[in-house]
Amino acid sequence: MQLANLFKREKREQQFGALPFVGDVIGSFYSLLGRYTRSGQTVTSNTALSIASVHRSIEVIANGIATMNLNIYRETVNGKERITRSALNQLLKTPNGYQTSFDFWTYVMAQLKMRGNSYAVIKRDNNFVPIELHPIMSSFVRPYLSDGMLFYQIEDPIWKGTYASYEILHFKGLCTDDPLMGKSPIAMHAESLGIDLAAMSSSADVYKNGVLKFLLTSDRKIADPTALRQSLDDVVNGQRRSTVLPEGVKMERMSLSPQEAMYIEQRKFSVEEISRIFGVPLSVLNAGNSGTDVELEMQQFYAQTLQPEAERLEQELSKKLFTETDRATHEFKFVFNSLMRASAKSRADYYNAGIRGGWLRRNEARYMEDLDKFETGDQMLVQSDLLTADKLDEYMTAKIEALQAQAAKNNNITGNNNDTQS
Repeated sequence: MQLANLFKREKREQQFGALPFVGDVIGSFYSLLGRYTRSGQTVTSNTALSIASVHRSIEVIANGIATMNLNIYRETVNGKERITRSALNQLLKTPNGYQTSFDFWTYVMAQLKMRGNSYAVIKRDNNFVPIELHPIMSSFVRPYLSDGMLFYQIEDPIWKGTYASYEILHFKGLCTDDPLMGKSPIAMHAESLGIDLAAMSSSADVYKNGVLKFLLTSDRKIADPTALRQSLDDVVNGQRRSTVLPEGVKMERMSLSPQEAMYIEQRKFSVEEISRIFGVPLSVLNAGNSGTDVELEMQQFYAQTLQPEAERLEQELSKKLFTETDRATHEFKFVFNSLMRASAKSRADYYNAGIRGGWLRRNEARYMEDLDKFETGDQMLVQSDLLTADKLDEYMTAKIEALQAQAAKNNNITGNNNDTQS
C-alpha cells in the first residue's frame, strides 16, 4: 500500500509539482518579509510574538488545548463507550519520535493562531493504519485543487512533495476568501499590531533618551560649542558627575516623557484589542478584567474560544484518521474536565454533584483522580441517603410502610394515640 502511494505521489509531483501558484508566491513573501504597516513597522509572526499580550494569548490557547485529554469514543446501543486500547490511542499519546502529545498540540495550535493554518503529515503502515504525525511549518505548505481533488504541495526539505488530502491533517482558521486556506489573525490585524510595535519602539527610545535630549540656547556667542557639547555628553553618559554651563547659556528639555506621549495609554488599549482578537480574557493576560466576574470570564473563554478550537481539531482528526466505516460510529473528543486539574475545589464540587445526582459513578471519579477502584464503586447512588440505585424501590416500600404504621398509631379508635395512655 505504501509503495503504491509513493508511485502515485511521484506521478502527482510530475504532473502538478512544477505549476506556479500566485497564492504560493504571495504567502511566501508574507512569511519571509511580513506586512509593512502605515505605522512604519513590519509585522510578521515573530515580531508580533514580541508583544507580550500576543505571546501570552497564543500560549494560553495552545496550552489549554494541549492539557486536555483527547479520547476516542464509539457509539453503542447503551450510549458512548470509551476506547482505550487501539493503534490510534497510541498515536495520540506519542505522535512521533521527537515530540510528546503536549509538544505536538502546542505546536499545532501556535501555528494555527499565528498563521491561520496548521499542518501535519500522516504516516501510515502497510495496513494503512496511521502510526505517526509529523507537524510541518505552515509557510512550507500550499493546498490546491486539481480536477476537483485536494492536494498539498510541501516545500519542507524533509517532507518535500505533493500529497493527497488524506495524507495531511489541515487545521484551518477563519476562511473568508479561500475555502482552502485560513486567514492569519496576525496578518488581518497587522495595522493594530504595527501601532503597538511602534509604541513599544518609541517608548523604548523615550525611556532611553527621553529626559536626556536637550536644547542649548544662549543670548551671546559660545566660545567653544564643541567642548560644551562634549562636556554635557560626558555627564549624560556617566563619564563625569557634573559640568558648568557658560554664562548666558540655557538648557531646555526637548523630548516627551512616556506619559506625555500617551504611550502607556496606547499600550493599555493595545492589550484590550489583542484580547478581542484572540478571544482571551484580560484577567488571563494579567491585565485586570473587563468588569465581569472572573469565573464568568473563564466560562466564556472555554465556551467561545477553546470549545470551537477543540471542535475544529476533532472533526479533522475524525475525517482523516478513522476509516470510512468507523467515521459513522467513532469520534475524537477533547475532555474539558482536564482543565479542572489545577483546582482541587472545582474537581471536588464536580464529583460531588455527579455522584449525588446519580450520573457519575464513584469509581469513575476515582479513575479521574488516578485512584484505585473499590468493590461497590460502580453502583450508582441517588440523593435519598445516597442509596445504591438498585435498592431504591426497597427503600421506598419500607418508607411507605413506616409512614402507614405511624398514621395508624396517630388515629387509634380507642383514643390511645401513640400508646400514651395505659
